Amino acid sequence: MTLTEGQKQAIDKLDAEMEAAKDPCSKYIAEQLLQLATSCPEVAEKILAEKKSLAGALDAIKAEAKKHAVGGCGCVDEAQAVEIACKYYDIDNTEPAVGATAAKQALGKTPETSMNNGAGTAAVSVNLDDFF
Repeated sequence: MTLTEGQKQAIDKLDAEMEAAKDPCSKYIAEQLLQLATSCPEVAEKILAEKKSLAGALDAIKAEAKKHAVGGCGCVDEAQAVEIACKYYDIDNTEPAVGATAAKQALGKTPETSMNNGAGTAAVSVNLDDFF
């Protein structure tokens, strides 16, 4: 598949913004937007809008989480975060480009480093052979 010039520019813009942000949430959102931009030239054009940025998308996600905060703590899941970022950029397609596995990898949670302990939190998985 050949990318348009707009798609290449959108990729460069998101890469630069993701590199500047250096946090896992920015990386995940940027990766999702990159997937959408590479599959649709119209999405790439919306990402290139002058007043739109990855930092602005993250601010929109934070604002939405604050609206639903309980006890001063608010959060959104990966799918909601992508949906909010798409809404910020005026992108109609709000389906995450990749599944939860990529989200966990972007956030540094791979099957080798974490597991669900059944209480809704991640526990570190350590193999005793690693110490010998």
